[in-house]
Amino acid sequence: MQIVMRLRRLAPMTEPIENDPYLRARYGISKARFSRFPTWLITAILISVIGGGWLLWTANHYTYPEIKSTLISFREVDAKNIEIRYSIKIKNPNSQVICRLAARDYELNIVGQIDDEIPLGTKSATRIVQIPTRLAAVNAQIESCSTL
Repeated sequence: MQIVMRLRRLAPMTEPIENDPYLRARYGISKARFSRFPTWLITAILISVIGGGWLLWTANHYTYPEIKSTLISFREVDAKNIEIRYSIKIKNPNSQVICRLAARDYELNIVGQIDDEIPLGTKSATRIVQIPTRLAAVNAQIESCSTL
């Protein structure tokens, strides 16, 4: 006696939500506007385009600044003076530029500060300036250079 079992194939089940507009509305399922692309992909592409553009702009803007100053050297003249040598490059020579120079002591306290005005029409220059100090200074630096 041989037992033969036959497997019955079931009809593929469908979700009732897919075809019933009432159930779709009841459970808040809306049809996708862009059925080809998922929403997260469109959002990711949009963010990457905006972010990439911003990165390119900042890279260009900060690589080529309006005013570029570079500290070359400094040396102590005496206990009340320190000399600083620096170079400056200005994109627009028709603007008035002021560089703030500072002298610091061993504990990095500012012991002297001076504003050095760059003459109009200067495109690039190497400046040597003495900074008067109230105590002995061990280093000097360019705090900032800005236009008026």
